[in-house]
Amino acid sequence: MKEESDYRPGGRPLTGRTVLAMLAAFFGVMLLANFIMARQAIKTFSGLDTNNPYDTGLAYNSEIAAAKAQAALGWSVELTRTPGGSATQLTATVKDKAGQPVTGLDVSMHFFYPATSKFDREIVAGAVADGIYSGAAELPPGRWDVELNLKRNGERQFRSRNSLTIE
Repeated sequence: MKEESDYRPGGRPLTGRTVLAMLAAFFGVMLLANFIMARQAIKTFSGLDTNNPYDTGLAYNSEIAAAKAQAALGWSVELTRTPGGSATQLTATVKDKAGQPVTGLDVSMHFFYPATSKFDREIVAGAVADGIYSGAAELPPGRWDVELNLKRNGERQFRSRNSLTIE
């Protein structure tokens, strides 16, 4: 039984060379797109987390010693956030091993926006009571990392890094 159809084969036949040319063109476009995107990614972000990674690596042992000295102090630091208008108020409560307030500190708070460094801010917190230090910063909404540095006579006594979400 023979079926009648309107289809009449025409044009060039699909050969192995044609299929090879189509595959080569497809993968060529994909490789070109990947090359362009990888080049842009490297150009816009070097992948370095610090400006001087070599120097940071050399200072690693001193950071370990500072962490041991910090642990030996036995201080407890509580960081609280109070939204207030356009600024975010942060309060650090510092107590020693015996639970007594620690006074006479220079307190700074460095705010890091994980996606880019252009929003980073640093504020100096002032003493509002014995062992209580407070400061305010205007921060856009998002997730932030806050590095709290407590110094006495210019020497770092305590450092902590905390996460903070601004809505």
